[in-house]
Amino acid sequence: MAGDHRLFTPETWKNWDKTGRAEALQVIKDFIQDDPDNPGFSQPEEAADLSRALYEILSAFLKGSLRREHARPFFAEIINLHPDLASQLVEVSMLLDLENSATDRMGKNREPLMALLKSLETDKLLKERLEIETLGEAGVVKNKKTFHTRQIKVKTKLFAPSFSLKSAGRDVTAVTYKQQKFNLLREETEGYAKLVTELNEDITDRVTPKSMIQIIRSLIGGFNLDPNRVLDLILESLECRPHHHEFYTGLLKLYPCESSTISELLGFKLNSYGLNGRTGKGIYTTIALLIQANILQFSDIYKWLTPEDSSMIEDYQREESEAKEIAMKIHIVSTKDKDKDNKDKEREDDEREREEMRNMEKFYTNQKVQLCIALLEVGAWDNFNELSRRFPDYYLVSCPPISQALCKLIHATIEPMYRKVCVLPSRLKGTVVELINNSLAPPPAYTFEDVCNTIFPMLCALGPHVYHDPGLMYKVLRIAKVALKQVTISGDNMRQDFYYEFLTVLDEVLLPALSVLDSNPCLAEEIWEVLKVYPYQHRYKIYGRWKNETHAQHPILIKAKARLLKKAKFIMMRITKETIKPVSRGIGKLTHNNPGPIFHYILIQVQLYDNLIGPVVDSFKYLTSLSYDMLAYCIVEILSENKDRTANDAMAISPWLQSLSNFCGTVFKKYPMDLGGILQFVANQLKCEKSIDLLILREIVQKMGGIDTLEDLTSEQLDAMCGGELLRREAGQYQQERNIKRSSVRLKEALLENNLAIPLLLLMAQQRSSVVYNQTESPHLKLVGKLYDQCQDTMVQFGSYLFQMVTIDELSDRLPSIGTLLSDCHINADVAFFLARPLFTNMLNLKYDELRRQDRGEKKLTIEQKKKRYLEACNEVFGPIVVKIRPHFSCKVWEDMDPSFFLTFWTLTMSDLEVPTHIYEKEIKKIDINPSSSKRKKDTDRLVSLREKLQEEEKRQKEHVERVRARLQQEKDKWFMLRAARSPKNDTVTAFLQLCLFPRCTFTALDAVYCSKFVKMLHDLKTPNFSTLICYDRMYCDITYTVASCTEQEANRYARFLLGTLETVMHWHASQSNYEKECANYPGFVTKYRVSRQEANDYVDYENYRHVVHKWHYKITKALVTCLESGDYIQIRNAILILQGILSRFPAITNLAAVIEKRIEKVKNQEKNRRNDLYVLANSYSGRLKAAKSTLMPETDFHIVPKRTPPANKVVNGTTEKAQAATNKGDGKTGGEVTENDKEAKVESTEATNGDVDMKEEKRETRSGRKEGDDKKDSEAKKDDKKDDPKKKTKDGKRAKPDEEDEAVEADIEREGSVVSNSSSSSVKMEPPEGSTRGSKRRKTEANSKKEETSHKEHKHKERSKRSKSHEKSRRSRSGSSENSPHSKSRSTESDSPSAQSESRKKHKHRKHSSKSKLAEAVMQEKTAKHISRKRASRQAHIGNSVIMDVETLDSDENDFTLADEDCSVASHENQEPPRKRNLHKTEQKHSRTRSRHTRH
Repeated sequence: MAGDHRLFTPETWKNWDKTGRAEALQVIKDFIQDDPDNPGFSQPEEAADLSRALYEILSAFLKGSLRREHARPFFAEIINLHPDLASQLVEVSMLLDLENSATDRMGKNREPLMALLKSLETDKLLKERLEIETLGEAGVVKNKKTFHTRQIKVKTKLFAPSFSLKSAGRDVTAVTYKQQKFNLLREETEGYAKLVTELNEDITDRVTPKSMIQIIRSLIGGFNLDPNRVLDLILESLECRPHHHEFYTGLLKLYPCESSTISELLGFKLNSYGLNGRTGKGIYTTIALLIQANILQFSDIYKWLTPEDSSMIEDYQREESEAKEIAMKIHIVSTKDKDKDNKDKEREDDEREREEMRNMEKFYTNQKVQLCIALLEVGAWDNFNELSRRFPDYYLVSCPPISQALCKLIHATIEPMYRKVCVLPSRLKGTVVELINNSLAPPPAYTFEDVCNTIFPMLCALGPHVYHDPGLMYKVLRIAKVALKQVTISGDNMRQDFYYEFLTVLDEVLLPALSVLDSNPCLAEEIWEVLKVYPYQHRYKIYGRWKNETHAQHPILIKAKARLLKKAKFIMMRITKETIKPVSRGIGKLTHNNPGPIFHYILIQVQLYDNLIGPVVDSFKYLTSLSYDMLAYCIVEILSENKDRTANDAMAISPWLQSLSNFCGTVFKKYPMDLGGILQFVANQLKCEKSIDLLILREIVQKMGGIDTLEDLTSEQLDAMCGGELLRREAGQYQQERNIKRSSVRLKEALLENNLAIPLLLLMAQQRSSVVYNQTESPHLKLVGKLYDQCQDTMVQFGSYLFQMVTIDELSDRLPSIGTLLSDCHINADVAFFLARPLFTNMLNLKYDELRRQDRGEKKLTIEQKKKRYLEACNEVFGPIVVKIRPHFSCKVWEDMDPSFFLTFWTLTMSDLEVPTHIYEKEIKKIDINPSSSKRKKDTDRLVSLREKLQEEEKRQKEHVERVRARLQQEKDKWFMLRAARSPKNDTVTAFLQLCLFPRCTFTALDAVYCSKFVKMLHDLKTPNFSTLICYDRMYCDITYTVASCTEQEANRYARFLLGTLETVMHWHASQSNYEKECANYPGFVTKYRVSRQEANDYVDYENYRHVVHKWHYKITKALVTCLESGDYIQIRNAILILQGILSRFPAITNLAAVIEKRIEKVKNQEKNRRNDLYVLANSYSGRLKAAKSTLMPETDFHIVPKRTPPANKVVNGTTEKAQAATNKGDGKTGGEVTENDKEAKVESTEATNGDVDMKEEKRETRSGRKEGDDKKDSEAKKDDKKDDPKKKTKDGKRAKPDEEDEAVEADIEREGSVVSNSSSSSVKMEPPEGSTRGSKRRKTEANSKKEETSHKEHKHKERSKRSKSHEKSRRSRSGSSENSPHSKSRSTESDSPSAQSESRKKHKHRKHSSKSKLAEAVMQEKTAKHISRKRASRQAHIGNSVIMDVETLDSDENDFTLADEDCSVASHENQEPPRKRNLHKTEQKHSRTRSRHTRH
């Protein structure tokens, strides 16, 4: 019915509902009208007929173009158009059925066709026209056999006589259909006998297919033999003698027959064998040989094989769905009795497995499976591939007989190569595999190229089902082991192909096959021997596919994984410290073959329960090398997951990451695992600017390298770290070297092999500089600080490990130069010198040894000669380095500080400055070398050797420190340059603090101690142009911003630095002898620097130094209290940490301690149940502070407290004006009167305040005028604050008058805060020489300001005198306590008129005679102050061209021992008034009463 002309188009079926149905119906009607008498047969010349129209419609229906719900109504309608149309429809349907039967082996199209015809009620026509088989399959006939029997009976009755009975009917039937046997072809039996004899005789060289074909032709012609029967006899002979297949196949090629004929003969035999396929094994071999020889076409014989492909595919899909269902049930949690349920399920699974193993008969009844086996046995590899493509991947090889046959074929092919590369000893005889005797089979492999081209495709087709033959797996692995070793030697293309092709074999064949085996650790080790040749990148890729992808492709692997996880859960529920031994054996057995799923489940449990880390790690002792490597991959895989690494609203690191990091460090230390993957993962995270995963590296270095951070070390351990290597190992660390020796070496090798040692250091250094900026999106600074500390600590820890384990030569080859570090690597100076410091030290030592060896008497050199050689070595080594580092900093820096000093500071360490002699002595005393019964001689010898080594190391350290001291003594003169006409000390100290001290004191705890010692060393060396006082003052004056900007660990380090400096300061403060011995006449304590060398410099005396130390304590207290009151988490935490760190030296004064204690109590009350970590810190410090109260000293013992009766110049001007106004109102004085006693008191106050520092009279007057203007502004601001403060009112509603002393303290705090907060202001002021232009301009400005101020005060005095007359009565009624008090006298203005001064002297003389003894004592004090002032002024006559250092800022607040009104003293904390203040109030009350009585008189 095929043809190019079609009646309908595809658009007809697409638009069936709209136009297609009407079009088809119209075509049918047109054909019926053309020939109504014979509608089924049109005229011959017409191409378009009714049958073709029906054919196209039915074809569209079968192809799916026309849906069934549309086709059935259409056909039902057209059947009614003509009575013969149904018959025509059935005829066309039969034609379509025949066509589809040739192409559709699965019968998918027959079912819908038969269903359509059956629905049209054409059963009668179908039974007449269709075959019995078709009727049965279509369901038209329920029972084919019954219908066939009835049909025979019906046909028999048609030919039987009418009078037949039952018995007679049988006879008639027999007569009708029975005939006599007769040889229609006149065949003779003798011919067949001769033919069989000829076909089965011995095959020799003279018997060839050509000679045999001649014999067969003569027999056929002579005996009239049937050619088909002759062909059948030839096939029978081949089936009986398959080893002579070449002869028979050659004969069949010469025999005139077609492939279809042979297939019919063989198909008839296949059907005759029945269900038992084993009896017909030979026929499958015959078919395989014929197919291999291309005599029989595969398509011709395949249609005769059973069962159908569809049924086999359904079996495979059913098996796959069952496997997935089993895998899903593993994750279902059952609430039933687990023990009973588990036992039942295990019993059922075991029974099912046994049934599957016993049920092998289905493979032997499957003709297609048997044909595959025969094809593989004869070596027809290409034909087997053709057959396997008809089914899903790995379906045929999943049948055990097929996979075993393929394994035998691979054995036979690989045998020559295996015997070549794996030679056994002569006494061992291996099993020899015979080669396949077939020239058409795959050729045997004799080279690695043959293995790659022939064996590997077979293995890939076999897949994981190679597990049926572990011996074959061993052969392949051993050959690959030899081949891969040669790949590393030579790099030709052949071996490169083998290198990568074998990766595919590992991925698709060997590792999946290992998963199916029960427990085979030997095979796992054999696989590892080959896998370890590949880098971890290739291995991890294979592991990833093995664990996550391969098992999903094979039902057998899905079931194996489900069983494995079930057992793993059972074991993990029973793991404890007591059950480690049995559990470890169970885990080892489970992980021998498929470790991936087990480790994944275990790691999930470890992340949830950190107490499992120890037992789990201990239970890994029976693992194979392959399992250890797989464990490393599983760790990296879990770390690579996109999981949240923070917790508690991004304020802390997630617990799962901490647990996993701890697990990593523990397991990598204990077992020999490859570290390349985990180290590269950390490096990749750093490249992505993610520093949180540094926690993993920190744990690995700590546990494997034995290098812990220096933050948790005690003071003794820090002192031990200042010694040599042996002392550090014995007293500076907790870890035992014997426990980490092997793991430390493994870590070092992994770093060097993967070239990650220096890159990791540089990445950490860069991340440390950028972590604060990259983490700005974090909701809390706590996490940012923690990440910064983690990056810093890990970098120092990792660097310390490298410097200890890696040789200097290996390090110098990999580490960039100092210039490259500072410029190209973008690393700060502290990190750059931390990395380069060991190299500089090694270069110096090598140069020193070289210079020393140049002398003939090397061993006889004196100490001075050694020092000389050492200095020469320093000059040669550090000279080029100074040139390198100079361009990397601003030129302005080197104006104040020489680059050699910068290099010296950053290259030295604590072991260069001092020797921890007490630690050496302590460790030597610990060594007990007394022999005893419990000690062996070996131990005693070891202890003796250790003691000798410690003593020798101590001696070497002392010599080294002396050499360093000599170097510093030589270099000190050029460190700091004196720059005239400006303040060099401030600039120098600022540069030193910014570039050296502050960056390094927060780097490590040891560096913090080093910085404190280095400052003292500069002082002890009497370094020119370096002021120790200014340096300490700049460090202590305002630490608020430093404290607020520190992280948690930096705060601890800064506290160590402050503690070290405070120890030095308090050591000098403790006794005058210490001060005179270590500070007096030192350049660091000079107060006057003489330009002329004819006169000596002036130095700060002991009492003045004590005042300055008190001021420093006050400044530290003020800064820390500011942080505690800020309410900010970071500031409060850092302040408490610093207070804890310096508790042994600060606070040292009782009133300052009370202030701090009150703030700490306030923090405790505020942070309780709010921020518990701050509460715990505060509570801990509070207890320690209370315990240390007994060691504190009162302020009077700390320094000589100046008397406050004669007030100081520095009292706020507003307060002075109040006292002055009260005096004017009481006695009618004018504002301009100043007595001589006032001047004397003023001089005395200045002397006491400045701590015996010489000053010029002109300079003092200028400063007084300048300070009065500043004090006036402060006074006005203070008045405004007091007006707005409701707390200043008393209980009666009246405003309480504040104490003058408290006002002075508040003013000093405000002024001090403004001075300190200005970062650009200097703590020390310098005046130029008198003859300079700069000094004359300043004196003119001061004189002008003095004149303006005097005129302003005279105007104010006149106004006050007018108001005093009108309010005389009110003045008498008020308290006159301030009239006779020395405060009012000292606050008088110096520029009052002479007439007012004379009147004031008369009234004062009159009051002085009537005052009590207290007033007389005050006058005597004023006279004494005047005498002292004159005496000191006489010493200023010969100043000359000297530069005077003003230390006003050093001791400007030595009398301010309080911080605010509510903290006036220690007694204020106890709700009582200080005794000193009570006495002061009593004195003022007596003075006021005396003046009142005198006025009334």
